[in-house]
Amino acid sequence: MGRLDRYIFSTAAVAFLGVVVVLAGMIWATQALRQLDLVTSQGQTILAFIAITSLTMPTLVLVIAPAALFIATAYTLLKLNGDSEIVVMAAAGMGPWRLLRPLILLAILVSLFCSSLAVHVVPASLTSFREQVTKVRADVVSFVAQPGRFVNLTQGLVFHVRERSANGVMRGIFINDAREKEVSTYLADRGQIVESKAGIFLVLENGSIHRRGGDLWKTEATPQPTPEEARAAARAKLAAQNSGGQAAKASEPPAPAAAAPAAAAGDQKQGRSDSKAANSSVVEFQRYAFDLSSLAPDNKGVDIKPMERPLTYVMNPPPEDMYVRFFPGRYREELHKRLSAGLYPMAFFAIAAAALAQPRTTRQSRGAALTAIIPAMGLVQIGNFAIAGQLKANAAAVPLIYALPVVTVIICAMVLQGWIRLAPPAALTAFIDSIRARFSRRAAA
Repeated sequence: MGRLDRYIFSTAAVAFLGVVVVLAGMIWATQALRQLDLVTSQGQTILAFIAITSLTMPTLVLVIAPAALFIATAYTLLKLNGDSEIVVMAAAGMGPWRLLRPLILLAILVSLFCSSLAVHVVPASLTSFREQVTKVRADVVSFVAQPGRFVNLTQGLVFHVRERSANGVMRGIFINDAREKEVSTYLADRGQIVESKAGIFLVLENGSIHRRGGDLWKTEATPQPTPEEARAAARAKLAAQNSGGQAAKASEPPAPAAAAPAAAAGDQKQGRSDSKAANSSVVEFQRYAFDLSSLAPDNKGVDIKPMERPLTYVMNPPPEDMYVRFFPGRYREELHKRLSAGLYPMAFFAIAAAALAQPRTTRQSRGAALTAIIPAMGLVQIGNFAIAGQLKANAAAVPLIYALPVVTVIICAMVLQGWIRLAPPAALTAFIDSIRARFSRRAAA
């Protein structure tokens, strides 16, 4: 590569990298806000947040790279033309293809880069992103141990710890478990999370358990006994306790009315109660293991999307895959989107090169060319999205997703060669010239 080629290549490459970095950084900043709960509610550090959200960068770069190549090519050609360098090169006998040689090399490298991203890097990064987010959300230790905060671990389960030391020991633990009808409140002086094969447990020390409200639910479902039923129950107990084992005599005086409620309360101690105080209990403990295993999400039923699968899986998915059974076109769409991803940077490059690579003097405006290539690039991108959407339902659209960029490159090559001349309509040119002349007269006045 000669000095001129290195000059043109370096100019375009720096412009390409600059556009990719700026656009990818802006989009990443907006997308990363969706995962901000990793820091605010999951107890992760800002470094972990940046590391996890950066796994989406390959996807952003894959989307941005074709447009960045288009912008870099247009910028380089406009710069060369603005400095009259293209005119000097043409006067020295250099044709448009010689001028575009370093830019074509850059376009080929970008196309190979996009193909590598689409086929291997993006699926692997999305898989790693899903695994890391799942791992963070399953990290019960970091989620629970947030000193000074009341954390809702799940619906009806609130956790609070006063402080946490460097060795993982937590002090001043408060747990309110209202997931069942019986509300349990755990208070402990200290505790520590222990992970074993049996699961994840929070071992509490020197505390108490306050249970309340469970029997009140049972009282509503079970009718209150009448005084006659209470007396009958009392007689049955006296008969069972009779040392002779014989039934009580019929002439036995009935139990006092004041004793009936007490007997009923004794018989229905486990199932009936009239007061809230009778349904509360306090149990003190020295050590108690609170099970946290149910809080960790189950990864067995995770839905793995086709875009997260490796290429070999996408080319031949198993019949039992959910998408094969219910959405068979998703894998066809994903396969051909990956394989055609490297063709669209070449198409965008060809559009810019065909419009701006011809030598022009400083008096010849390139406004019409710039006005034309931007809609052309937009049409190619819209066509790509439209064809990709049809791949799910119609297999006949498969050749179109490859034909669109190839036909675009061929037409642009013919324009650059001079076999096809594209010019705006005469009426439009006259209208633009009249507006330009009017503004020139006003500026002169």
